[in-house]
Amino acid sequence: MNKKFAEKFTAVVSAVCMISVGIASVNAAEIDDGFESVTKNAQSSDSSFPSAYSAIGYSLVDENGLPSNFSSKKLGFVTPIKAQQYNDCWAVAGTEGFETKLLKLGYPVTEMSHDHANASSTTQTNGKGWQRKYCDGGFTNIYPGYLTSWQGGAEIADVGKIDFSKNIHGDDMTADKTKYGTTKLRYLDGVDSNEIKQAIIDNGSVTASYATSNKCFNNAGTTYFMPQSYDGDYIGHTISIVGWNDNLSRYRFSNGTGVLPQNNGAWLVRNSWGDNNTMGGYFWLSYEDKYIFGEKYSPNFTIDEVTEITDDMTLLQDERYGATYSFNYVDSNDITFINCFDFGENSRTLDKVLFETKSNGADYEIYYIPVRDGVPSNDESEWKSVASGKVAYSGYQSVDANGFVAPLGRGAVGVRIKTNSEESSQLGVGEWLTSATKMTFLNDSSYGDSYIKYNGTTCELLDWYKTERDDMLGGTFVIKAVTLKNDKILNGDVDLDGDIAVKDATLVQKYIVKLEQLDNTQLCNADCDGDGDITVADATKIQKIVVGIN
Repeated sequence: MNKKFAEKFTAVVSAVCMISVGIASVNAAEIDDGFESVTKNAQSSDSSFPSAYSAIGYSLVDENGLPSNFSSKKLGFVTPIKAQQYNDCWAVAGTEGFETKLLKLGYPVTEMSHDHANASSTTQTNGKGWQRKYCDGGFTNIYPGYLTSWQGGAEIADVGKIDFSKNIHGDDMTADKTKYGTTKLRYLDGVDSNEIKQAIIDNGSVTASYATSNKCFNNAGTTYFMPQSYDGDYIGHTISIVGWNDNLSRYRFSNGTGVLPQNNGAWLVRNSWGDNNTMGGYFWLSYEDKYIFGEKYSPNFTIDEVTEITDDMTLLQDERYGATYSFNYVDSNDITFINCFDFGENSRTLDKVLFETKSNGADYEIYYIPVRDGVPSNDESEWKSVASGKVAYSGYQSVDANGFVAPLGRGAVGVRIKTNSEESSQLGVGEWLTSATKMTFLNDSSYGDSYIKYNGTTCELLDWYKTERDDMLGGTFVIKAVTLKNDKILNGDVDLDGDIAVKDATLVQKYIVKLEQLDNTQLCNADCDGDGDITVADATKIQKIVVGIN
């Protein structure tokens, strides 16, 4: 088996979470050694959790310009502590992080529905999607996909109480109540603590996972530390980190392991087991904990950008679950990943292009690609450059598309990733996942949605999987387009005054001889014959419209 393909079974996602106020010492359910179920035992008798919140906030600033302690809670960027009912800590923690980001931005958030996230991430009516029920554990990359597909979050006041007594399917949960769309979401795996701290300052929180065990809590349930030497039972658990204290004494972490951290300092954790400890549901997690911010429970993430969804805004996408894996099968550092969309009258103006990639530091180029007979053009001279830049982080990117107006009908958006090393270009893909015993995610891919181009050849993605990987299920690239309604699109109206007159033809002629500059909407209106170029033929056609010939 190809090494990159084999990694899919050993390091893709970590299953996360469960319930209650106690932690049971049970073995984690493992998926091919690399994935671990993050679960809590509802029948545990230990209910000593958590102790009154220790007031922290800004204080001394270190050499990196960061305070030695900080708390989004103290600044009021949190909602009340939640008590999870199911194996959905990933949904609760993700929702808490989203609430905190919105509060920090000043939006009047009351409480988002983590039940909506849970239900949206169950198996679809057709059997596709995440292969889980609402009571099952989840995976750490579910919530990023949920947010960036604009399925959520949704406020409880808008969606009401989810009735889990009914036969819930993921596609039963509509996105029509979603008010805020996530456009940038950054992974924080393997980074230094200063970047994590800055993310908490900027965004209010970081959603992360660690391995939890009763033995690693202190008696009050207010501090937690799993030493590197720990080899006992544990379970994965997802939490929201909302602060830190560099000076919190290492002696506070005395627990059943008999091992203390070597240094002071801890993260302030917002938990999902209710407010029944003396910190009101919060606890301190040592910087030196064995698994926090490691690869085992990746991705850990922070929400960098959110946009308020308006009536004139549309998200074009070919999948709704986000990146379940990273497409890294091709040994090339110059690959164009392509998704096709239907650009309608109210969704022709490109505002942003979203895509997920782990090719941090790579160069990217965004193109509009014409679709001929249902297939994206392989001729790059026909491609229209929309934007370019450098991938600044690993995660979901958002690139301004500069108001490019796409032709009406079927078209494509291409994302070219060019790495500056031997490392292959990669892009997020909604691709099937399996454990040793069962299917974990089953993609709902359609023929003609995604294409890949490298070495001068464009290939339909499902065909590529069949040919190159003997894979009949394939996947769908995670490329999305945020489009805006544009009421000024009118064939021939180059000056955008609502009328077609001789001066519009004159503007076209001046543009041709480089005496005038036209914006994207003007260029769209000037291209009267729809061939993608502005020529004398377009000026002539406008003149014919004026005199009533056309």
